[in-house]
Amino acid sequence: MKKTAALAEYTRLREKILASFRALAAMAELPGERLLELRQKLEQNVFDLVVLGQFKRGKTTLINALLGSDILPTAVVPLTSIVTIIRFGDPLGIKVYFNDERAEEIGPEEIAGYVTEKGNPKNAKNVKEVLIDYPSPFLRDGVRLIDTPGVGSVYQHNTDVAYEYLPKSDAAIFLLSVDQPVSQAELDFLGDVGEFSHRIFFLNNKADFVGADDLAESIAFSRKVIEGRLGREADVYPVSAKLALDGKLAGSHELVEQSGLPRFEKRLNRFLMEEKGAVLILSVANNLLRLITQSRFEIELEEKALQAPLDELETKIAAFEEKKKEVQADRRDFELLFDGEIERLIKTSLDEELGAFKKGLLSSLYDKVEAFYQQNRSLATRRLYKAMEQYIIDEVSAAYDNWWGKEDALLAAGFESVCGRFIDKINETVDSLFRFHADLFDIPYETFGSEELWQVKPSFYYKFKDEPVALELITRSFMFSLPGFIGGKVVRRQMKEYTKDMVDRQGGRLRYDFVERLNASRQEFRQESLARIETTVKGLSAAIEKGMSRKTRGGEVAKARMGELQSLEDRLDEIKTGLLAVSRTAEDLGQLG
Repeated sequence: MKKTAALAEYTRLREKILASFRALAAMAELPGERLLELRQKLEQNVFDLVVLGQFKRGKTTLINALLGSDILPTAVVPLTSIVTIIRFGDPLGIKVYFNDERAEEIGPEEIAGYVTEKGNPKNAKNVKEVLIDYPSPFLRDGVRLIDTPGVGSVYQHNTDVAYEYLPKSDAAIFLLSVDQPVSQAELDFLGDVGEFSHRIFFLNNKADFVGADDLAESIAFSRKVIEGRLGREADVYPVSAKLALDGKLAGSHELVEQSGLPRFEKRLNRFLMEEKGAVLILSVANNLLRLITQSRFEIELEEKALQAPLDELETKIAAFEEKKKEVQADRRDFELLFDGEIERLIKTSLDEELGAFKKGLLSSLYDKVEAFYQQNRSLATRRLYKAMEQYIIDEVSAAYDNWWGKEDALLAAGFESVCGRFIDKINETVDSLFRFHADLFDIPYETFGSEELWQVKPSFYYKFKDEPVALELITRSFMFSLPGFIGGKVVRRQMKEYTKDMVDRQGGRLRYDFVERLNASRQEFRQESLARIETTVKGLSAAIEKGMSRKTRGGEVAKARMGELQSLEDRLDEIKTGLLAVSRTAEDLGQLG
């Protein structure tokens, strides 16, 4: 299989697994909750593809080209100021999310009023992000395109938003332009995001603006500069986003090929498959194989119970009761150890990092606030107060926006690592229960290793500026009535205190949000993973009890049940054979490269 067909192969394998889910859902013998959990992991999987670059490089046009539609607004002046996320959805739907947790549905013609600097200067409308559901084949298999503001423009808050989104992406497209050399702002950005550089693809846009020789020279120059900054080899793909969009809108395959975009799309598809798709397919397939194997074991256990003498069964059940006590003790130990690991994660990866960040931020802000005061001290007291207050809010907001994205990635990685270690222990305990019965009833038991995919819940919210309390309003009123030379000094002193208060307050809100999300994720992990032990115990007990019950009801009942069980085994074996083929193919895909 060619590497360029990887995403198409992912789609095929994904559908095979979904067909297995549908077949298994019709079998009452399998645990429905666990099947649902696994299916949701597969169906909800997304590839977050962030589009980055200096302002006016053509990022929005590129996204429109990938979608084959001019859904996003473009213009001559620097435009995008708010993150826009486009995912698959049919019919088209657009929702604006605000920082105060409101949401509002809008039409396509209204997008520019929320996501552009002209329509929403300095984010005066307090928009968090805009989410577009769009029926594009490019998005159908979980790809989400994320349009970010350009770096290096006169709008610093736009650059901050772009920095914030890279750590949360599966891959990033960094757009350059053949008509402009790589800028210092772009190099600074690449230096800051170096730790994520293995996920960045570089596109040299507007390739149709120059001849072949000039294009080759531009690509060579860009590659040399980028590799010098990143310290690794970098591929630079020449494209014309406008030509690709025009070609797709006109249905012209020739124009699309001339744009150079198909070559990059093939490379991107392969990356998405190798980096994430194969891992997901393999994880879900192996977890499903594990579930089928365990369910088939329970069927064989019931068969043994139908055939064994009652006194022998009673002896084996008594042995199992002792084993259950041992397992329940292990379960309690897991809970305590897991909670301890999460608390350690909060202390080391959140509290210590936040403390160090706040200390450094305060030090730099005091100098900036003093400089701002000196530059604006001639203003009237009221205007000086308002100007300094807004300046501090903007500076603290920008600093925290940049920091929390990186911290978010750090905590997510830490949480996933903790969950990975504990799910291995839990699976070992579950396997020990099956092996115990395998030895007890002389039934072979096959194990399947499987990587679990756990993530921190994604919601995030924190706010700046509260409404002033009554005492603060009285203080302001008094201060504003003072003569300018006195009022200015009072403002200066109060703003220093306000700076510390804002840094502490927003840090506290961030910490609260992170801890809430970690706790929600922790609770979900505990419910899903630890419940596996209880489900296993109940399943094994039920298998024996069913066999005993039917055995006591006579030979004909037992014989009929044996026929049903053998039919179930055949169906499970058939599904298992298909999943083994999926698993082998996913392993091969993951090794391509």
